[in-house]
Order: sequence, then C-alpha cells, then structure tokens
Amino acid sequence: MGAERDEEATRRASERPTSERSGERTTDRRESARVRRESITVSHDAETHLAALPADPALAVPARAVLESALGLVSSQRVVLVVEVGCETFGRALLAEAVELGLETRTYLLDLVTSRSVPFRARLETHLAEADGSVMVGTVGGLDAELRRRVCTLPGKRRHAHMVGITDAMIRQSLRSDWNDVHAVGERLRARLAMAKRIEVDSGPGCVLRVELGDETRWHNGSGRLREPGFSNLPGGEVVTSPARVDGAYRADGGLWLHDGSAIRGSHVLRFHRGSLVDVEGPDAAAVWAAVDSDPHGRRVGQVAFGTNLNVLTPIGAMLQDLKMPGLHLVLGYSCPEHTGATWCASSMVAALGRRLDVMVDGEPVLVRGRYARWVA
Repeated sequence: MGAERDEEATRRASERPTSERSGERTTDRRESARVRRESITVSHDAETHLAALPADPALAVPARAVLESALGLVSSQRVVLVVEVGCETFGRALLAEAVELGLETRTYLLDLVTSRSVPFRARLETHLAEADGSVMVGTVGGLDAELRRRVCTLPGKRRHAHMVGITDAMIRQSLRSDWNDVHAVGERLRARLAMAKRIEVDSGPGCVLRVELGDETRWHNGSGRLREPGFSNLPGGEVVTSPARVDGAYRADGGLWLHDGSAIRGSHVLRFHRGSLVDVEGPDAAAVWAAVDSDPHGRRVGQVAFGTNLNVLTPIGAMLQDLKMPGLHLVLGYSCPEHTGATWCASSMVAALGRRLDVMVDGEPVLVRGRYARWVA
C-alpha cells in the first residue's frame, strides 16, 4: 500500500498546475533560469525535479511521521520544504506525503552558494512567514549557518522540523517513531525534574557526577512533537536544561562529538569543577581540549539532557540519534538558551554520551544501568 500511495502522490505532484501545488505566482516561471550551480531556487522547478525521482517506499512512513505526527499538519495548511542538494531522496518522500495529506507546498533545493544569497533568503523568509509548517533537511555545514538559524527562529505561527545532520540510518530507524509517544515519555520525566534540586550520575568506577539545579532552571521537552509555534530537532527525544553547577567525573563511553558532527572514538573520562571542564583522560584528550577552547565559554557545561526516545536501543555512531536513546548526556559550550533559558552561550559544542548509567534525582532512581524506572517508560 505504501508504494501505491507514493506513486499516486508523485503523479498528482507532477500533474497539478504549479499555482495549485505551491501558490507560486505565474511570474515565477520567468525566474526558472535562476539556477545557482546545482540549486533549484524556484519552487515549481524543485517539485518537478523531486517528483521525477524514483520512489523509495520505505521512506513513506518516516516522511508522514514528520509532517503529521511531529508537526501536526492537516489538509490545506501550508508547508515549506528546504532540501539540501544531495538529500533529494528524503526530500522526494516528504513532498509525496505532503501532497497525499493535501498540503500546499513550496519546495527549494539549495547548495551552499544559494543559501548565502541575500535576495533568495529574503524571499524564503517571506514564504516561511506565511507557512503553517516547514522542514529543513541537510548535512552539517552544507548550508549557511545563519540561514539555518533563521529558519529555526523566524517569528510567526510556523512549526519547524529541523533535520540537519540526518543520515539514511536515522531516517529508517528513529524517524519512524510515533512522536506522540516520545512526547508523553518526556512529559512524565519533565514533570518530575521540574521539582528537582540535584542529580547524581554514576557512570562507572570512580566516576560520579553531581549536578545542581538552580531556582531558574527550565526543563524543555524536545520530543520532536510540536503543536505550537517553534522548532524542534528531529529525530527528537530529549528533556534538557542548563545546570547551575556540575562537579565530579563522567565517563563518556557511548561517544563524543564535536560541533561539526565529527566523532571522537574511545572511552574518555571528563572531570568538572564548579561547572567547568578541568581534566580529560582518554586517547583523544587533545582533540577535546582544542574543541572546548575554541570559545571562551567552551569548557562550561551548557546542557544536561535525558534521552527519551525508547525506540533507540543502542548507539550507531550518529550524534543526532544516539543522544536520544535512554540515558543522560552532557553538552559542553552551547547552552541552547532559547529552550533552557540560560543567560550565556558558546559557539562551540562537545556532546558526551555515557552508557548504562545509574541516575538518581533527589535520591530517587530514574535510570538503572541505562534503563528508565517503570514510571517513566
């Protein structure tokens, strides 16, 4: 049934008049020559290109989950799809499912050069301001960082799914989640954490981390499910805050990642005093220090987060998915102030993931050997 629906959606996308598919003015046909390198910056050209690509029936479920379960879009609402060149396969699936849902679509295929074009960005922002939802699919560093930020934070009624750094494995695994279920797990955990004062994390012999939470602490449920204006990273599934103070040691044996998404292999022990990194033990300690010292606040713990996507069972080496598996991870530098309410932030970011952790919240077990207590799960 998925393949039949996908083929029918493709046919409808290619046969519908341009004005019906995207609402683009007919004068935009004269802009069809505006192609920058491999980019297609006119919506109807991008949609025609995507609709002509071969369908992958396995991508219908995750694409529908993004639009319907994560963003809550319904027939006749407007969605803007921003797809980086090289990510057309999933872009095609998103377009086909958007057509099947009866959404009004505008679609753009971009490379780095076009993403830095001021006239194009101004036109894109106009369309985003009119949309009910939007999706960005791309690689880390493949599109301009300022454009990515604006797509997330531009004011308005829009709900935005941000999938920068997404891989094929993530699309076929964690993106198939029911984001309503992930949201429910996060809400149960967030309600308990809202009253918490202290978290203790045991990540192995000699590694105990004590996290203090201040009166201004704000926990955010980044489940991937949006029903109000805002943005969420997908795949979703974390409950996050910026801590008041962090002391002790944390064993990152599940992975370390830098801001560009590159992974640091091997187990490392990170030691903290008064919220800042003071020692690193492990084979790539020098790379960790180089990353955190690229910003004046890079050594500070910007985020403490619980992964809440119960469909992610084991690390696969991809930061965006692995950090969502049940557990507790740290982010040095970037504090995500728009969600955590932190009064400071760093441009650098190092994410650290431990496996099979024991976590106590105000003396109550929440994670035991990496598994949530029954009341959470």
